[in-house]
Formats: sequence, structure tokens, C-alpha cells
Amino acid sequence: MTSTRTLPPAVVGPTPRQLRARLRQARRRHHPGSLGEVLTDAYVVVLFVALYGWFAVAAIRDHLAAPQVARTDPGDRYWIAVAAVTAGAGLVWWGLRLTGPLLVTPAAHAWLVSSPVDRRAWLLPRFGGLVGGGTIGVGLLAVAAAYAGGLDRPADLGWAALAGLTGGASATGWAVVA
Repeated sequence: MTSTRTLPPAVVGPTPRQLRARLRQARRRHHPGSLGEVLTDAYVVVLFVALYGWFAVAAIRDHLAAPQVARTDPGDRYWIAVAAVTAGAGLVWWGLRLTGPLLVTPAAHAWLVSSPVDRRAWLLPRFGGLVGGGTIGVGLLAVAAAYAGGLDRPADLGWAALAGLTGGASATGWAVVA
């Protein structure tokens, strides 16, 4: 006696494009918002970044030009700068981990990451956006810091931009790897 057993068809997972489309549809159903609300939110974010950014640049520039800063011991200024850079790096690292493409909520982990989808193709667009945004953001921050330091040497702005772009790209890449 021979038995012929039929196997069930193989399960084919969704493509990353299909998965992103379904996620967008599900999010739209849960968060209905008009174009006016989106533009208002974007305006508020841009306004806050511009106001606080300009305030920070002006305050740092005024502080560096103050006579008491010029008389400060260089060792003290060095350690203040080290503390500021360390605090800033910690905040940036925390922000990158929150927006990184590999940090998912428990629900997304249970439903999406465990599904048979090509994770590389699914996460690659978000990774590209994250690296691009981080690179441009840190580059602009470095130029703002160089501008706050003074414009006696305009070449410093170029070097600061290059260092910021390089640091932003490498930091976002390291955050994803970690």
C-alpha cells in the first residue's frame, strides 16, 4: 500500500512594499488628520527649532565674547566643553535609538518582525532617511557651533560642516549597528 500525501502550499510572506502599504492604511484609520493639522504641526516644529536654535547660537556667542570667559583658565573651559559634548552625545544617542529603524514597539515586534518578510528591504528606506537626516542635522549643528565661535576664519565653517556631516553619518550608522 502506498499512500500519497499532499503537502500544504508553502507560505509566502508579503513583500516589504505590501507590508508598508498595509501599515500606512492601518495608521490612517487610527489617526485621521487633515492636511491643515499636518502643516500646523510642521510649522510649530520649524518655528521652535528656528527660535531655540537662534537663541542658542546668540547666547553661546555672547557668552564666548564675555570678558570673564576670556580670563577663565583654559583647563576649565576644556572640561566644560567635554561635559557639553558628552551630554550632547548622550542625548543624540538616545534620540537615534528612539528613531532608529531597529527599535520596534512590542506590538510591532509580535506582528511584524516575526512575520516572514524581508527585513532588510523593509528597513532600508527608513535607515536611509535616518542617516540622511542625522547627517544633515549634525552638519548644520556643527556649522552653527562654528558660527557661534566667530567668523574670524571662514574656512572653519567648511571644516565644521565636513566634520559634522561625517560625524552625523557615522553616529547614525553606529546607532543602528548597536
